[in-house]
Amino acid sequence: MTQVLSLTGARWQEVDNDSERVQRIQSASGLTEIAARIIAARWTEDLPTSAWATPSLDDLHDPMTMLNMGVAVERLRFAVEQGQKVRIITDYDVDGTTSSLILQAAMRLSGPNCNISYHIPNRFVEGYGFSTIAARAAVEDGVDLIITADIGVRDHAAVDEAKAGGVDVLICDHHLPAGESVPENAIVLCPPQQGCTYANASLAACGVSLKVAQALLKDHRLVDRIIPSMLKLAAVGTVADLVPLTTAENRAIVTLGLQGLNEQRHNAGLSALLKVSNCVPGEIKASDLGFRIGPRIHAAGRVAAATLVVHLLTSRDVATAGPLAEELNALSDKRRTIQAKVEEEALAMVSDPPPPFIVVAERGEAGWHRGVVGIVASRLKDQFHRPVAVIAIQGERAVGSVRSVTTVHAVRALDSVSDLLEKYGGHPAAAGFSVPADKLDELRERLCAYVDNGATNDDMAAVRMFDSQLPPDALTMNLHHSLERLGPWGMKNPKPRLLLRGIQVRNIRRIGKDKTHLKLKIPVGPGVSIDALWWRAAEYIDVLESGPVDVLGALGENTYRGRTTLQFEITDARPA
Repeated sequence: MTQVLSLTGARWQEVDNDSERVQRIQSASGLTEIAARIIAARWTEDLPTSAWATPSLDDLHDPMTMLNMGVAVERLRFAVEQGQKVRIITDYDVDGTTSSLILQAAMRLSGPNCNISYHIPNRFVEGYGFSTIAARAAVEDGVDLIITADIGVRDHAAVDEAKAGGVDVLICDHHLPAGESVPENAIVLCPPQQGCTYANASLAACGVSLKVAQALLKDHRLVDRIIPSMLKLAAVGTVADLVPLTTAENRAIVTLGLQGLNEQRHNAGLSALLKVSNCVPGEIKASDLGFRIGPRIHAAGRVAAATLVVHLLTSRDVATAGPLAEELNALSDKRRTIQAKVEEEALAMVSDPPPPFIVVAERGEAGWHRGVVGIVASRLKDQFHRPVAVIAIQGERAVGSVRSVTTVHAVRALDSVSDLLEKYGGHPAAAGFSVPADKLDELRERLCAYVDNGATNDDMAAVRMFDSQLPPDALTMNLHHSLERLGPWGMKNPKPRLLLRGIQVRNIRRIGKDKTHLKLKIPVGPGVSIDALWWRAAEYIDVLESGPVDVLGALGENTYRGRTTLQFEITDARPA
């Protein structure tokens, strides 16, 4: 039976729970029942003891249990001892950039003979991945060993090019689609690869790089200071790359990294980055890594060169770091401006009703900026609940990004049109591709047909899962603190979503510069109410005012002038 859709066009569904597992977790951890239900639904690992709520360095697994780590460390030590030329080549996103910084530091700390350089590809020249261009450059420069991070595991041609020129290759990656093989002539560190029994298959590349540092520096006299410092970068990359925070190790990386960002002293570069990101040590949360720090790092690779981030974060001079941070911040502002323009133009191209698979492309002389098409695709996907491809045309070639809904696998959709594509790859929810510009009309028709043949209208509706249904009077600061113990929040571990039924909201008003957001009151007891916010929801004000509604949202808090109050963050609503 088809459910009535919410105001945002979504179906609501409660998360399933194993009651016996819930009881075991509650008994072992001392958490509340609702917290135990959330853990039971999200975590597959056998958890709970009371120590689970306070991750420690003990939650970082032995790096030597990762397939090929012993061989990797032996090769790295040999390179350092012999003074060989080593080049680190990484992706230009946050995960790649933080990986580069971690690996550079690990190599320099491993011995005085370290001879290291780094390269971060320019997305507009080399494109994504470990390219044959980068491999040839390393050969010509007399490099003895290439270390890749966040790229390489699928770049067989570049590995072959390097090896043919006498350059060894060590790959630190996590992008390995099911059934694909890794390059046979490289040392590969990639937890998802066949034969690897490492306990955390969900590490980001910066996490793999951290494991290399742990293994390489295990006998360093300052290792107990070095690894916690590196965790600050690994936390940023882990959150920004959207890997699951439902493994004990990933949770520890982010938790301990946040502790370092909030408590430790930082070099001039990191301090300057935190300042321009409006992140105050002592108040930094996981959401700040994903929505403040991460986007600024990402902006460099999207609209300029990611090497700016390396220059900034290795700077120890305040006079140098400040201007670099301001330059990075300006690039972030530029990216937002470019993104807003592309988003506005892309939205205007979507028909009403939207097609099964939205494919939009700029056919103007300059085309859309390749650095923002993925972000715009994500925005359109969220708005229309359809798989989306946003494409930048550059002469006879077009480059696109796909963002997809849970019922349409992005890579399988591209598999269905692979004969049209020059190159493609990605994940179930996100993928990239290149295609001849004259094939765009056929691409659009066939992707729509692919969805039409395998999906129903219900499949195209967003599904919003909620963790628990509660009466309004259950919304207390004690409940909020209990739920906060389950953080940090991120991929596969979002803030717990709660359902409140039959709420007569009060004091609704529009807020924000453009008056597109709503602030209101939710009654939680006789004469008692709490503030609630609903971003970009001004269009629903008439429904909210007309009568009781069911609302979905999450508990939060707001601190103003030293006073902290409970706050409910609404994500959806429907007439009760």
